Amino acid sequence: MTQVQDVVREVLTLLEPMVEPDGGSIRLAEFSPEQSRLTVDYSRGTNDACSTCVLDGDSLKAFIEEGLQTRGIQLTEITVREPHPAG
Repeated sequence: MTQVQDVVREVLTLLEPMVEPDGGSIRLAEFSPEQSRLTVDYSRGTNDACSTCVLDGDSLKAFIEEGLQTRGIQLTEITVREPHPAG
């Protein structure tokens, strides 16, 4: 595993406690350092008492970007994929 990939995994691990209390999860789906691209699968949890407390995909993306930037890693593309609810 590359040093950059280790840092990506570290950042995602640090963000897990933000989504786990509401039943959410984060998973590294794809990382391509050569193309400067990261894709993360995000299953958003639920919180009936506070629906605005649940982190949305855009906010998670911003936290990932900030976490990587503070560690000196700049990616050109970060995608947070959320499954669409069955309907």
